[in-house]
Amino acid sequence: MTIYQHIDDIYQWIEIISVIECNCKSFAIRGGTNTMSDNQDTFIDTLHDHGLRLTPQRELVLQILREASEHLDAEGIWQNARQYDQDINLATIYRNLNVLSQIGLIQQSFLGEGQKRGYYELIDKPFHYHFACLRCGKVLELLSPPMAQAQQEMERHYGVRIIDAHYKFEGLCPDCMASHANDE
Repeated sequence: MTIYQHIDDIYQWIEIISVIECNCKSFAIRGGTNTMSDNQDTFIDTLHDHGLRLTPQRELVLQILREASEHLDAEGIWQNARQYDQDINLATIYRNLNVLSQIGLIQQSFLGEGQKRGYYELIDKPFHYHFACLRCGKVLELLSPPMAQAQQEMERHYGVRIIDAHYKFEGLCPDCMASHANDE
């Protein structure tokens, strides 16, 4: 047995002990019909490339972001995480968000006017754009074929490759427009 096999065995035992110590319920990162499949391999590879491992806490943060139906800040992620692990604390969430952000698995966005609170999402989402309501603060994700086409045209015209783009639209959401019309 090589030293690397011993190290892998130690990491497996540490992960088992971590699960027992944090008293976590069982969970898995889900994406559509997959459970942890391709995405988990990508997450694990990225973590290993940076000398890190997929701890139960990191796995839980990634699961919550994968399953989120809304944009979550650190406190929202923490509140969701407490459904799986009552003992997890907010500092642990912040530490893991920082690590996952630094290695490029998640990104933080500030979505509203003068927003001081960051919202997190997985990097592997398709290109999308954010609309923030200036009245209620609601954030909508917009998929836009014309914007994707504009990016392709810019790549062709300027000879560049766009890896990421951030567009944020602000205005009134349908609910606020309706209530604004009723106010008049």
